[in-house]
Amino acid sequence: MRSSARATVALLAAAAAQTEPRHRPARPHCATRGRQMVAFGAHTDAPFVQNELERLVESARAFDCPPTDVVLFVDGSKTYETLRHPLGDAGVTVRVPFRKLLRNGTGAFRAFVSHQLLMAALPTYVARDKVYEHVWIVEEDAKFVGGPWRQLWEKHNASDADLVAYARPTRNGRAALLPVARLSTRLLRAIVTDLERIDAKAPGAPRRRIHGAFTYQLCRGRKWCGVEAIGSDWLGIYRAKCAWSGKRFDRLAPAWHNPTGHGLIFHPVKLDAATSGREFRHFNCAKQFEKELGENKKAAAKSLAKSGDSDSGR
Repeated sequence: MRSSARATVALLAAAAAQTEPRHRPARPHCATRGRQMVAFGAHTDAPFVQNELERLVESARAFDCPPTDVVLFVDGSKTYETLRHPLGDAGVTVRVPFRKLLRNGTGAFRAFVSHQLLMAALPTYVARDKVYEHVWIVEEDAKFVGGPWRQLWEKHNASDADLVAYARPTRNGRAALLPVARLSTRLLRAIVTDLERIDAKAPGAPRRRIHGAFTYQLCRGRKWCGVEAIGSDWLGIYRAKCAWSGKRFDRLAPAWHNPTGHGLIFHPVKLDAATSGREFRHFNCAKQFEKELGENKKAAAKSLAKSGDSDSGR
């Protein structure tokens, strides 16, 4: 292993050692599969983020098959006044040395991580853990509206898939959107190995450095790695660009048309999202907002009309 890669491993091991998990005992009636972690990655110190973390912990406490632990991953270079684990000392918070990881990481590691805290921490922190079989990724700008988070976990609980995610086509092949996704620990171990092979230009390794979204392709390239989709019926607004602001989310999300009977994922939702600027114009965000709001209103009106027709026919 190259020296920079060794530094990455050492830094994460040090961070993990400072916050040893305090696991609840497994329930005797549970299936034999291992525990699962919900990894919540956060940079922003605000009630807007804290509230979603508390909802995750609430769901985890009511979801014990498999037993589920929420682990908070934060940027170790920052000071947090509001953001903290709801379980206090009984919870686990990992202060990730994010800047040092990027500075000391290999080229493949930096490309894979991009700006994402969890993509920096999880391949090493969780891959070497012997407790967890799966980890649900939840980024701070993901929200679940219309039900508790455990509804999504229950939906995929019986699946043995190594990657549970919503995937979409891109010009570089199919890619997974990972703001909300479930990865197995053996897939995370494979990611660590692949990043080392990419840097070493090993035979059969991908020829180019890859972003974390292409975990989908890494998984599909292995016979043992199964994929299960998060269906579109679980998605409210779910994309990589054009973030909703906190105000927009608070105004629109609670009344968003949802005929499913379960909650919906919204991403990206940022407390102070841009409403102008070069990137906002480049991705035509204003038109995107107008289009999706119009489509949702039409769906709601169509559903209401259908319900009225059913009532009149009785």
